[in-house]
Amino acid sequence: MNKLTKVGLTALATSLVSSASFAGELSVSGSAALSYSGISSKSGTNPWAMGDSVKFNGGGDLDNGMTVSVYYELDGGTYDDYNLKVGMGDMGTVSFSGASSSGSGVDKLKDIVPNAYTPVYEVTDSTDSGLIDASENVQTGQWGYDVTVGDLTLSASYNPKPAEAEKAESGYAVIYSGLMDGLELSAGLFDDGDTAENDTVGVKYTMGSVTAAYQITNVDYEATGSTDQDASHYGISIAVNENLSVSAGRQEIEFDGAADDEVNTGLMASYTMGSIAIGGGFNSVASVGGSASAEDIDASIFNIAFSF
Repeated sequence: MNKLTKVGLTALATSLVSSASFAGELSVSGSAALSYSGISSKSGTNPWAMGDSVKFNGGGDLDNGMTVSVYYELDGGTYDDYNLKVGMGDMGTVSFSGASSSGSGVDKLKDIVPNAYTPVYEVTDSTDSGLIDASENVQTGQWGYDVTVGDLTLSASYNPKPAEAEKAESGYAVIYSGLMDGLELSAGLFDDGDTAENDTVGVKYTMGSVTAAYQITNVDYEATGSTDQDASHYGISIAVNENLSVSAGRQEIEFDGAADDEVNTGLMASYTMGSIAIGGGFNSVASVGGSASAEDIDASIFNIAFSF
């Protein structure tokens, strides 16, 4: 999105660091977005909606070689996503998520399968099962650390107190791209205190305009009465040209003790033309939650956004 305005942040920098000078800027971006979500299980609900997000990005360099950046998103009149990052060059980046915008730890590997617009499990129902953080992942108040050493990327997250009655959450991700050109191997672990211990492994390969990925995720609850999840997710995305992309994907989730596997499938496309971005497609889910009697749900998705 194009920048609307820039304002100095020298005064803000004084509160961030007292021993080094700081010169930075804050950019504001937004869009006029109109979306359609036609869901077969909600035929009586108006499928049309309008986006209401304004984003603020700020940052600058310190005299000691470090960088500082801040991000805020104003959504529905509330700052619902914001974070602060301190870059330390080759030593990596330390971040703090004020609310719902970490990007570190298992957020790196929550879903590596490419899509032209949205994942296959979105829109059809309210629960995104089969992901490494399906059991929990409180990003508000979460610390993160990311560093790349050669072909190896390491990422970690830690939330000391997700909620009053919950133990600390920790997540780890490793991505290796040195085996061959275009190939990425990844693995992640997530422990959300006393709820579950989850893991994921994946492979992604890009050759020219084609990207394909396959990911396996296990969600293992500590409580015997909870339903563990074993998921496989795969898909392919093709950049037809510099403006048009298309994708197809499938996710299968086995619920411990359930009669059937939940199956999510989707076809997506996106097109950009200057400041206009159009995206949409079709998602469907069968046997929601592993229930053989659950109603199949189909979703038709469309979004058009005008950037400014």
